[in-house]
Amino acid sequence: MREDVSGLWFRIILILIFLLNMPYVFGSDLSDKQESELLKDTLSIDQCIKIAIKNSPEIEISQGNVIRSELDVNDARAEFLPEINLNGGYFVNNTYNRFEWNSNHYDLGISASINPFSSGRTYLTKEIAEANLSQSRDGYRLTEMDLVMEVIRRYYNLLKANQILELREQTIEQRKKELEFSKTQFELGLVAMADTLKARVTLEGARVNLHEAKGELMVRRAELNEVMGLSLDIPISIKSVELIERNIPELDSILNIAYNYRPDIKQQESSISSDKYNLILARLNRLPTLTVTGGYNIKAEKFAFEGLPLNRTNWDNNSEWSFGVGISFPIFDGGVKSRAITKANIELNNAELRYENLRRFAELEVKSAHINLVNASQKIELTERQVISAEESYEAALGRYMNGIAPITEVMDAEVAFTESRINQINSKYDFLEAEALLKNASGVLYSDGEVK
Repeated sequence: MREDVSGLWFRIILILIFLLNMPYVFGSDLSDKQESELLKDTLSIDQCIKIAIKNSPEIEISQGNVIRSELDVNDARAEFLPEINLNGGYFVNNTYNRFEWNSNHYDLGISASINPFSSGRTYLTKEIAEANLSQSRDGYRLTEMDLVMEVIRRYYNLLKANQILELREQTIEQRKKELEFSKTQFELGLVAMADTLKARVTLEGARVNLHEAKGELMVRRAELNEVMGLSLDIPISIKSVELIERNIPELDSILNIAYNYRPDIKQQESSISSDKYNLILARLNRLPTLTVTGGYNIKAEKFAFEGLPLNRTNWDNNSEWSFGVGISFPIFDGGVKSRAITKANIELNNAELRYENLRRFAELEVKSAHINLVNASQKIELTERQVISAEESYEAALGRYMNGIAPITEVMDAEVAFTESRINQINSKYDFLEAEALLKNASGVLYSDGEVK
């Protein structure tokens, strides 16, 4: 019967282990399948960010640091609770020197102890652990924001490279038409052979530019794959981003947000709190230390093996309690405690100086990002006007050439200017979007809850 019960318990334990691990066993395969299906679609910037966060080893390390800090907080809080132990064993000695299964050879006890007062050290240890937890969480946010900013930058670079490639392909077609037109004009005797040769050279130059644009696109796609933690050769497609409006926030409001939300500033604030508690601890070590302890022990083997009835008399005869108050006066330690206070003061002062430096750096970063955003917005307006003017110039030059009153070089120069103006317009659009993201990053509110803000 006992073997049947043991076998039953063994099977129950195996089932419990399987059920507890089932989310990990099946969850991973499902997640990989979902990601494989996801890569078949056109990815948005938010989807790219989620994939990058999931696959980033730096994010996983930061998550581990947070979990470890949470465990440290739980350990610190556990110091306020009683510690309960069950101790037991089997022994033989010179009196009971035979292997027998009776109460003379067993020792079983239940003990509980607690230290309800330790001059505030337990409380300070908990506060330090909670401050370290805040630092770990802000460190995670900092790591996440850096990763998100890099995904955004590479996402825009890929879109930019793709649009420039399309523009280069359009240029090729236009160059081919110019070459065919110049050949027709030459056959009609309207232009010299030099025009056809120049058109052919210009076409070859456009092909070189197209080849470079294709290479640039491959590099930018590989860069985005890399930051997402994917194989560099996986073909991915991403959605375009439209620039609907250009909102530029007030500098003062962004600075206030940065001071309150930047994870590096919040992290340093937690560091200052931790150093303050360490200084208090160092000072307490120089003072007389008062501790209060208590304990309770039950000789459980008397009830478990000797069959004593569980009543008040037997309980009192086989249990004991203790209560103690202790005081310690530090007399001489070679100056260790005094030096510990000095070092704690230095650490606190250094933390406060680093905090001031961070605030100044945050102000500089926010102002620089704000200036870049304003300049990027103005650049969009300038490039829009540049494109209009360049297009008009190109159409006028092409019309004069077709009417035989302008050389082909004028058409080529106008076409180059038109192409460059369109490239500048593409660059200005993504420069603004990146500058907008950099300003949000500088203010500490770039990414939260799975959404690009």
